[in-house]
Amino acid sequence: MLKVLFADDEPLMLEGLRFLVDWEELDFEVCGEALDGEDALQLIHSTRPDLVITDVRMPVIDGLELIKKFAESDFQPKFIIFSGYADFEYAKEALRYGVSNYLTKPLDERELTEALQTVAEQIRAERKLASRREAVSAFIQAETVSRLLMRENTAEEVEEALKTLNIHPGSRICCVLAQGDSLDSSHLRRQVYSLSVEEMFINITAYPFMAGTRKYGYLLVFPAEGPELDRMMLASWINEMRTQFSRQVLFSVSLEHTGTTFLNTAYNEALAAELCRPDVNTPEISFFQKQDKDQMALLPAGMKKSLLQSVTEGQLEPLSSQLSDVFKIFSADSTSSAWIDAFLSNIKAELLREIEVRGGEPAIWADKWFPPRVTACCLPLLERQTMEDLHEVAEWFASADNNQEDTLVTAAIDYVRAHYQEKLKLQDIAKHLHVNSAYLGQRIKKRYGISFNEFLHKYRIEKAKKLLRRTDMCISDISGRVGYSDADLFAAKFKALNGVSPSVYKKG
Repeated sequence: MLKVLFADDEPLMLEGLRFLVDWEELDFEVCGEALDGEDALQLIHSTRPDLVITDVRMPVIDGLELIKKFAESDFQPKFIIFSGYADFEYAKEALRYGVSNYLTKPLDERELTEALQTVAEQIRAERKLASRREAVSAFIQAETVSRLLMRENTAEEVEEALKTLNIHPGSRICCVLAQGDSLDSSHLRRQVYSLSVEEMFINITAYPFMAGTRKYGYLLVFPAEGPELDRMMLASWINEMRTQFSRQVLFSVSLEHTGTTFLNTAYNEALAAELCRPDVNTPEISFFQKQDKDQMALLPAGMKKSLLQSVTEGQLEPLSSQLSDVFKIFSADSTSSAWIDAFLSNIKAELLREIEVRGGEPAIWADKWFPPRVTACCLPLLERQTMEDLHEVAEWFASADNNQEDTLVTAAIDYVRAHYQEKLKLQDIAKHLHVNSAYLGQRIKKRYGISFNEFLHKYRIEKAKKLLRRTDMCISDISGRVGYSDADLFAAKFKALNGVSPSVYKKG
């Protein structure tokens, strides 16, 4: 339920507001009432309402000054203002600060109800967009960490990622893999923990990342100065993490390293510790041992990346030769069966993640692939079956774009609905969604058959038509209210889409 606060220096007006509409039915609860702007300011800070309904003229701090204060603050509730007709010029200034609506006294129940429904819709749209943006940001950070650990970045990307994550050459790091359950996007955010070491404390920053289906990892970063992150401390941290999973999870842990050059080493150590787990049914933590390095036969850099790229882009021609090269390396005596199985499982785990991103059903593919139908002890048979698996999924990727739901366009349109009153460009939305603006424009045109600018004009004009029917605002004010700084441009677009001018439309 949304919270609303009233501010008016007339007690009768406050009482009237309480009973004019059914607030609960409109999904609002009254969280405070103020008789002047100073009280309203304090109440807003203490109750943090979603909406403030205020008169523009009040003693001590007037409604306009109140709006200005929150237009420049971190907390920005929505505002609906009301006043007598004599104060219209005064109220117009408030409209420039982005207030949601302007109503005149005496308040009309129907107009207030419509205004509340509109602002509630706007608040929910903005919350939905913020939640989606936060989830996308967490996903991007997890991808950044994953690419760092697996050496999938260019030198410039590595430098930028380390700067973003605040990891320095002196930072101490450790990698933890968790397998056996999944986390939702809310757990992909960076978390900071403090562990007690006798009378000292060590701060651990945990960066989650995705390592495959039902497998997550945590890059632990802690200060250059301080006690060593020993097994007892790591076990304490891991036991705390277990509470975030609904089922049993198996943890494997790398050694502690110092410096950014050991990121990939730490990841491979955690993977080797997972491969060398003596008993897969025990919940005991598997710590990396020095002798586990025999399990870390690494393929040439870029081979895994190019193989995955061929599959996810549906390129069948290079796939056969790439996989053949991989199996030539597998045939070397120095490569263990456990590492071969782990490498192929990792390839398929990353493909499962990409299938999910593109709207597929990873569980169906996982049932086909896991557990492996053959082990690495029979390489020719394993190569043939792996080739069949990868060809099949490559064909799926080739056709996936035509079948998946375009959630990107949905997010873009949500942004338009929440920000159409502002100066809005396709590049602004693309930046918020972390995508290329030209690509986003293509997706919108494919969905709606018109360009982004045409869609934005149509949406704004529809909003303007409602204001023309329901309010006494002049046309120049309405044009500004729906996002047009030029009233002549607004009038031209309105006539082009409706066949009549705004003034003729208003007269009915």
